[in-house]
Amino acid sequence: MSDGGAAATGGETATETADRTGVSSLPTVRGMGVTDLAAVGGGVVWVLASLLGGLTAVERALALAPLVVVPIGIGLAAQRGFDGTAGRLLSLAAVGQPVGAALLLLSLFSAGSLATLTAAAWLPVTGLLGLAGFVRARDRGFYRSPRDLSETLVDAGLGYVSVAAVALVLYQQGITFWFDPIIVFLTAVHFHFAGFTLPVLAGVTGRHLGGFGGLARTVASVILMGPAIIAVGISFSPLVEVVAVGGFTVAVAAFGLLVLLRVVPTLDLIPGALVAVAALALPVSMVLALGYGIAAFSGTNPLGLGIGRMVTLHGSLNAYGFALCGVVGWRVSRD
Repeated sequence: MSDGGAAATGGETATETADRTGVSSLPTVRGMGVTDLAAVGGGVVWVLASLLGGLTAVERALALAPLVVVPIGIGLAAQRGFDGTAGRLLSLAAVGQPVGAALLLLSLFSAGSLATLTAAAWLPVTGLLGLAGFVRARDRGFYRSPRDLSETLVDAGLGYVSVAAVALVLYQQGITFWFDPIIVFLTAVHFHFAGFTLPVLAGVTGRHLGGFGGLARTVASVILMGPAIIAVGISFSPLVEVVAVGGFTVAVAAFGLLVLLRVVPTLDLIPGALVAVAALALPVSMVLALGYGIAAFSGTNPLGLGIGRMVTLHGSLNAYGFALCGVVGWRVSRD
């Protein structure tokens, strides 16, 4: 698997200047980025909420995303290329994120109208993130060259997380359409991790490598489109779901291998170890998802796991092994 970006030609745009300098456009408080402050505070809140009890393992994994993973992910996204309107939108989302995340956590302890209203507080935050990604992609010209794929992944991650917010509100409101309620709830989990965190970290990886080339470009493209195609399969076709999850699993495993071979050796010890754990957790969690997809399509159960056990294992690997280790690893790296 090779890597390499297209060389820039002509004059340097504002986005390209930000790409070169790596300067975050987010506000700071006493010299510390708002997203770092939010992640530290969110981590304390998450630990306290976990100690209180009352949350299932999957709910704890879900709560970790808005409280810790998303703010760090916003900070990573902002390190390159967010200026003008897109930068202002991202800053608004970063400032509103702690309130939205805290109210989302409250929704997991609540019921009825209160649960719906508190979950809905996450909608404007994720909406601003999606709008920031769209505006930046539009200003950049969407996808003009292979070099843009890294930034397109980041923009897509910012957009996908809105699906998670909508799904959680629907679940709390009891609107499940033709799905089992647990599927709607798991959609909220899926789009925080596979929808937001994976594309953003894949984009950060592409930045580190100077772009994606060859087979790596195909892998990155599958990561870009995979969450949406899987969601379509879950909604309308078990066959599409199995094929999509299968292709996504292969791509994610290949991405993990790319990170282990090409990225980890270039990082310092602590960030390298954290990023390596994230890369190893990815294929294992996706094999569990693939096994469940095959079971849903064929009526067999090759892994011998019920949905409850599978969801707990898959969710824990994604939340703690991949997402938390991944965002923290990249945040403490010197890249």
